[in-house]
Amino acid sequence: MDNTVSNSGGNKTALVKIQRFGNFLSGMVMPNLGVFVAWGILTALFIPTGWIPNDYLGELVSPILTYAMPMLIGYTGGKMIHGNRGGAIGVLATMGVIVGADVTMLSGAMLMGPLAAWLMKKVDGVLDGKFKPGFEMLVSNFSMGILGLIIVIAGYVAIGPVMQGILNVLSGGVNWVLEHKLLPLLSIFVAPAQVLFLNNAINHGIMAPLGLEQVAAAGKSILFLVDPNCGPSVGTLLAVSIFGRGMAKRTAPMAAIIAGIGGIGEVYFPFVLMKPKLVFATMGGMATSLGLFQLLGGGTVATPSPGSFFAMLMLTPRGAMVGNLVGFFAGMAVSFTIGMLLLKTERGGEEEEELADGSLAERAKYNNAVLSQGTQGVSINKIVVACDAGMGSSAMGASILKTQAKKAMLDVEIINTKIEEIPNDTDLIVTHTQLVERAKKLHGDGQKKFMTITNFMEGDQYKDIIAYLKQVKSSVGEERAVVEKKQSTPISKEVLSIDNIRLNQSFDTKEAAIKKAGDILVENGYVKPEYVQSMQEREKTVSVYVGNHVAIPHGTGNSEDLILKSGISILQVPKGVSFGAETAYVLIGIAGKGNSHLEILSKIADFCSDSKNVEKIRQATSEEEILRMLSAIN
Repeated sequence: MDNTVSNSGGNKTALVKIQRFGNFLSGMVMPNLGVFVAWGILTALFIPTGWIPNDYLGELVSPILTYAMPMLIGYTGGKMIHGNRGGAIGVLATMGVIVGADVTMLSGAMLMGPLAAWLMKKVDGVLDGKFKPGFEMLVSNFSMGILGLIIVIAGYVAIGPVMQGILNVLSGGVNWVLEHKLLPLLSIFVAPAQVLFLNNAINHGIMAPLGLEQVAAAGKSILFLVDPNCGPSVGTLLAVSIFGRGMAKRTAPMAAIIAGIGGIGEVYFPFVLMKPKLVFATMGGMATSLGLFQLLGGGTVATPSPGSFFAMLMLTPRGAMVGNLVGFFAGMAVSFTIGMLLLKTERGGEEEEELADGSLAERAKYNNAVLSQGTQGVSINKIVVACDAGMGSSAMGASILKTQAKKAMLDVEIINTKIEEIPNDTDLIVTHTQLVERAKKLHGDGQKKFMTITNFMEGDQYKDIIAYLKQVKSSVGEERAVVEKKQSTPISKEVLSIDNIRLNQSFDTKEAAIKKAGDILVENGYVKPEYVQSMQEREKTVSVYVGNHVAIPHGTGNSEDLILKSGISILQVPKGVSFGAETAYVLIGIAGKGNSHLEILSKIADFCSDSKNVEKIRQATSEEEILRMLSAIN
């Protein structure tokens, strides 16, 4: 038993290390993907085999590939290690291997950029504090100059030729695989690696450098379609949509659209993690696609990223369109068929996959651990939804969590990012069960909380997080009440009087509505006139719309000096006022001196969390009616 646990822990550690290494490689490429796409379109259009051949414009292709793209990667890799200083020496080091080799040095840039920056960081650490004030700039410039000289010469004389030799061996291996029609066998390794969040490592760390070598020689490469081809994963999702069960069946159609059109492949991973045998469906579809791409002369001129159907078409050169279309749809059909057979042959008595899924049990383990710690002394102001690349899946997850937090009247900042770039001031990190150990290793400081999900786009999985945030909010309110030695009391006339309420208001803009809410507070002696501008600044920074057709305008964090005493204003806007895509019918202006208004605000928030109560305020015919409703809250 102990050996099993030990092996499991070792496997997780190894997976985390592989993920981190792969993510580091992709981290050098992904910030520059727009440049790669621009170069890819340029190539697809203007090279001799392109859609509209043009010798003059085609002259741009080779210099961008040879110099600009490796130098961008070298700079990005260096910056990841040692900021702008690391990026600068990373470019210099990359130039050495570019000139020292006769092949495109993307792989060389991935080595030299971080290596040069790491050496620069070590040198800076040794020299830090060793010289008198006034000599810092001199030492800084000459230390980089001397180290840069050594590294660029080393790259030119030794490392460049070595990297060229390695690339020649790898290219020879790829050519051997292609000549012997063995490319479909890559699906055996790539399909399982995808769902372990190693897709970016495969795509940008391995296939892209080799693929660009082929583009330089042949004008296209099939290697760009090994991972980004979404046809097989869409086919698997369509099979789940029709023949699956439970929550998986209900969410798979939207996941198929997002994967196929949006190119966010991560939405497919949870369905395979819930039912691992489905990886064989994707594997079969991928092998079919690769076989047909090779047979019919498919390929693209750059990595389709995001890996959507339309991105693939945009980067397809003339002469490869038929092969790409046939391979894409054939792979989708095969994966759909295999997925259908796998799902239809299940035992009739099997429980829904959600109930038996080990990853869901792991999610419950992490989340229950956080919930069991209690909320005393806990404050959650910033939440980060993190994924491997910090783009598609975490962006969707953050959007879903923001929507649910607004409906629950929770005032928290929610952003998304890649795991390596989670800010230090984060209070709660939300990520996938497959990624949480990596996140803990990088950011586990004993202060941050970690909660997990198994599907970024499944709204129900965020309920645990919302429940926890409500507990924290309630606990904070109780602690403040104890500190202030207050009992729950009705809303006092000093904070909200009939003079603070306005009916039948109409506004063309949200700015006008916020100004009116602030003007009432000014007129009744709660705030200084400058506080109104602070309310406008708050809306520019973080929307004061909180959901359920309610907005709560208030000042920024540094505006307390502009508040004379706590007060609340109420605006009834029957026809509504637009807050972006949302409409507010009720605005509650807030000015809080100290914490005296927080209990009242909490009560109003709870009251407005019920849409029926918001509608009552919207339909009220007198100020007294609204005041009675809010005064009755206890």
